[in-house]
Amino acid sequence: MNSKRIAILALLSLTLSLIPTHFSQASEQSQLNQSGIIVNYGEFTPELPKAKVKAYLIANLTTGEVLAAKNPQKQLPPASTIKTLTAMTLLGKLDPARTYKVRRIDARMYGSEVGIVQGRKYTIEQLWFGLLLPSGNDAAMALANANGGIAKTVSEMNETAKLLGAINTVAKTPHGLDTAGQVTTAYDIALIGQAAINNDAFRKYARTTRYIFPNVGRSNFEIEITNTNKLLSSYPGLIAGKTGFTTQARSCYVGAARRNGEVILISFLNAHSNRDELATALFDWGFAVNGQIVPVGKLGQ
Repeated sequence: MNSKRIAILALLSLTLSLIPTHFSQASEQSQLNQSGIIVNYGEFTPELPKAKVKAYLIANLTTGEVLAAKNPQKQLPPASTIKTLTAMTLLGKLDPARTYKVRRIDARMYGSEVGIVQGRKYTIEQLWFGLLLPSGNDAAMALANANGGIAKTVSEMNETAKLLGAINTVAKTPHGLDTAGQVTTAYDIALIGQAAINNDAFRKYARTTRYIFPNVGRSNFEIEITNTNKLLSSYPGLIAGKTGFTTQARSCYVGAARRNGEVILISFLNAHSNRDELATALFDWGFAVNGQIVPVGKLGQ
C-alpha cells in the first residue's frame, strides 16, 4: 500500500468507524443490481411516489437497509452532489483556521458562487461555508487549490470514493459542473452521503442555513449567504444534505432526516420534478415503511 493511500485511510478512519465496515458494490444476491423500480411491496405498503426522475434510493441510514430504489447503479452526472465527496476528501486534511489567498482561477469560476475575490485571503472554514451553503464553485476551486491543486484533489476524491465503496463514481472536478466522464449513481452518492452525514464537520457546515461571508465585491463588504437546501427550514427533522443542478444532471439531492429516533437517507439523480417536493415525498415514504417492509439490499454489501 503506497503512502498516499495510507494517509487517506488515516484521515477517513474516524468517519468510516461510524458506518458499515464492509464496502463494495451491491452483492450479486442483492436486488440493488436490478434496473427500474425496486421494492418489495407488502399488502399494506403505500405506493412509491410517482415522479420524473432517472434514479433514486431510500435507506435507513443507521442500518444501511435500502427500502426501495430506482436504477440505483445507473451512472449519471452528479452536479453539486459531488461536493459531498469533495468534503469527505478534504475536511480531515485542511486546517479550518488556515488562510488561503484566492487565485485568479478560483475567483473566475463560473456557475454558482460565493463571491471570493482574487488576491484576498479567506480562512478554510469560510470557504467550507461558501462551498456547502450557496454551493460555490469558486469555493470548491479554492479548497482544491489549497490542497495542492485540482489534479491532486480529484485524484484523492476518486481514491476516497473507492474507499467508501462508491466504485461507479468518477470525479473529474471538485465542483460538479457538467464534465465528460464525471458520473455517480444513486447507490454511490448515498454511500458518500452516509459518510458525510456521519461526519461532525460536514453536518456543522451543511446544516447551517445562513452565514455572514466577508470580503466580497470591490468594496470588500460582507454578504449574507443562504443554504440552497431549503428543506432545512421546511422539512421537520432534516439533518443535512446537498443539492445539485446542471443542464445535463437536472435536479439532484442527497440528505438525511430524523423522526422518532429513526434516520432516513435519500438520494436521487436527474429529476425533472420539483426537487424539494420529490425529496419530501421520498422521505415521507421511507418513514412510513421503515421497519414494515423487506429491504431490497443494504448499503455497503
